[in-house]
Amino acid sequence: MRRSAVAAVTGLLVLAGLQPASAATTPSQVGLVSFVGANYSRTSDTGSLSLDWPDARAARYYQVFMSRSYSMSSAKTFAVKSSRITVSGLSRGRDYFFQVRGVNGSKHGTKSQRVGRTTIVRPGPTSATPLRVMTYNVCSAVCDEKQTTRYPWTPTGPDSPPARQPRALERIAAASPDVLATQEAGELVTAPPGYTEAINVSAKRLYFKTSRFALADAPRYAYGTKDKNGCRASTAFDAQTGHIFLGRHSQGCRYAVWADLVDKASGKRFLVVDVHTVAGTSDGAVANRLIEMNVLMAAVKQINNRETPLPVVFAGDFNSHKNRDDDVVGTVMNRNGFRDAYDLARTVERQHLNSYNDFRTAPVISYKWGDHVDHVYVSPWTSRVDAWRNIVLIGSDGRLVKPIPSDHSPIVVDVRIG
Repeated sequence: MRRSAVAAVTGLLVLAGLQPASAATTPSQVGLVSFVGANYSRTSDTGSLSLDWPDARAARYYQVFMSRSYSMSSAKTFAVKSSRITVSGLSRGRDYFFQVRGVNGSKHGTKSQRVGRTTIVRPGPTSATPLRVMTYNVCSAVCDEKQTTRYPWTPTGPDSPPARQPRALERIAAASPDVLATQEAGELVTAPPGYTEAINVSAKRLYFKTSRFALADAPRYAYGTKDKNGCRASTAFDAQTGHIFLGRHSQGCRYAVWADLVDKASGKRFLVVDVHTVAGTSDGAVANRLIEMNVLMAAVKQINNRETPLPVVFAGDFNSHKNRDDDVVGTVMNRNGFRDAYDLARTVERQHLNSYNDFRTAPVISYKWGDHVDHVYVSPWTSRVDAWRNIVLIGSDGRLVKPIPSDHSPIVVDVRIG
């Protein structure tokens, strides 16, 4: 009789959508936790972070763990019923790490992967010029050597596989950036519709939207003479555009290009710098990248040597990211007052997708910081970042759509320049 009574009670509980504590199901592991928002309170001088994650099976509520350390030591714990949380009152410009697990009665699911985000360091200007910046390494020539039997940059004949250039132009048109910084774009011989090419040196082509901007009223750019290694010295820094010679590394002449742009509506000026630093993770590559960054910053200071310096936007393929202990790019940028727009963005999208896709259809996911070697850097004192997005085209099956235009995915940032 006792067994029957217990069985009857259990049956009623199940029918009612409940389970006795002893029969509670262990929740499934929480999936990818993403940062979907960040903010900055001028009143309290603190930051906030918003996170979202997929529902875990059988979870009645969630425990959210937050720590200042990747080891999750001294973690604070929050309990929420929904699969979303906003944590406020955080120190500005500091790193925070999170894990989430589902709870069902006495049963605890497996914790999610740890994810990290830096809080916004400054609020940025309240009144500013809106600017959409896109950085895109299109790999127009080099990748044809990798893809001769798959997708060429341009059609090679009537039976040629689908070409990559039209797909890259589609991504540019879909984002409609105001400023477009391209790298490895030597074969991008026609400017995207609606854009003017400011400068083209060593396959770095810098474009701006003709309807909104113009080049500053300054002397035009001149190439200059080559040295014995075939490298061109940096051009005069009082021009409207120019290039910066970063050094001869990896058997090549390394450059950045820049343009002094004017907003036609407001008359406000700003500098845009298109950068492609040397690739590689070896000690030699890191050392060369450090040299290039120091040369770059010194040159930009000369270009911007005026009583009231212009706001500067850096965009490009920097071949470095926060997941590396030797992120010399981030170190030099921070030391000179610039931050990754990702760390300043109010909203972010697809931050866990590696911006270097290597033509893989399966997205490459990185958990700790997200993963992008393609960056936009701005000063938090002169800029407010509203959004950061990886706009690689992904199909309904969750895979990159073929033909993939490049081995890099485009990064788009909405920033306000003050």
